[in-house]
Amino acid sequence: MILKRTRVAVESLVHIATKSVHRPIPAREVAQALSVSLACLESILRVLREHNLVCAFKGPGGGYQIHGDLKKVTVLDVVNLFEATEPTSEAGSAGDDFVIDFNAALNSSLNAQNLHDLVSAAAPSLLVASATKPRFGLRPLPRPASPRGPNSVFQLHSHNSMLLKSAA
Repeated sequence: MILKRTRVAVESLVHIATKSVHRPIPAREVAQALSVSLACLESILRVLREHNLVCAFKGPGGGYQIHGDLKKVTVLDVVNLFEATEPTSEAGSAGDDFVIDFNAALNSSLNAQNLHDLVSAAAPSLLVASATKPRFGLRPLPRPASPRGPNSVFQLHSHNSMLLKSAA
């Protein structure tokens, strides 16, 4: 089975690839989007940076961006960074054969998908979600109120007499 850490690594690569087109994405933003702790995500991003899958920018406006061509990186490449190697069985029982066959089928399936395929599959749903969600959490401004006072000194007398009539 695939560890949660591996799943978060693949999801973070997809998230960074879809969001970091024009600017680096801060790790805090990725952690909030994936609902993982910042410390866990930073340890994953460190491994991805060491293997040249992402590049990091420090300072204000810094964050992470994809490094390289996503078409050349398969999901299996990312899984192999975080998963332990398969144990070899010496006994050769029927259960061991099943595990070996299952792992081979899983590896061929993961090797058939590259990260570009995942990003292009995720991009339309992210665009729809960002279009419905406002960019900032601001409330709409109230309608401007029209003034209820005189427009000039010459209208002051007529305005005062109108106020006296409405108060009575």
